[in-house]
Amino acid sequence: MKRNTPALIAPALMALATASFALAASYSSVNITLKQELGDLTLAGSSSASPVMGVRNPTIKNGVAYVSASHSLGDWAIGLSPKLPINLTVQASQGESSLDLRSLKLLGLQVTQKLGSLQLKLPAANLKAAVQQLQGDLTVTLPPNTGIRLEVKKFTQGALVINGKTVADGLEFDGMYQSANFATAKYKVDLAVTMEQGNLTVK
Repeated sequence: MKRNTPALIAPALMALATASFALAASYSSVNITLKQELGDLTLAGSSSASPVMGVRNPTIKNGVAYVSASHSLGDWAIGLSPKLPINLTVQASQGESSLDLRSLKLLGLQVTQKLGSLQLKLPAANLKAAVQQLQGDLTVTLPPNTGIRLEVKKFTQGALVINGKTVADGLEFDGMYQSANFATAKYKVDLAVTMEQGNLTVK
């Protein structure tokens, strides 16, 4: 019996490995939703992180894995894998948020920040994104050779500063604004913004 045991275990291990490979091969991108209630949120790329945040059986539709995570109280630091393209949604209620997305393969970005400052560091890529912020300052940091076009849907009170130049300031303004290099930049970011009170700085 002892000599037969390895022969019985080996096929089981092989089947498990094959199943894991089949699961990974069944999706080529990830849709991630993060919800933070109260506390600071810090997010950055991590090469050691699981592409699906360790979820054992993510929902998979049309080659996309859907995962979500939430945190109710206290500071929260998250590492996201740069291995697969990501469509990212972040919903933060109260606290400061620092999203360093420079190393990620970002397909799309949706951020809702109610109370607190928000810092976005974007990757070198063509990207469409949207931010809704109730109260607090928003800082967007672009990589080299990247232009940005802002669709300000609503800006109740504050200032809009692009590359050190104040392009709008005061109460109740909207419209389209873009960086001077937008037409010639290698990478282009289209960002739709709705802000109630705070300053928006692009650098």
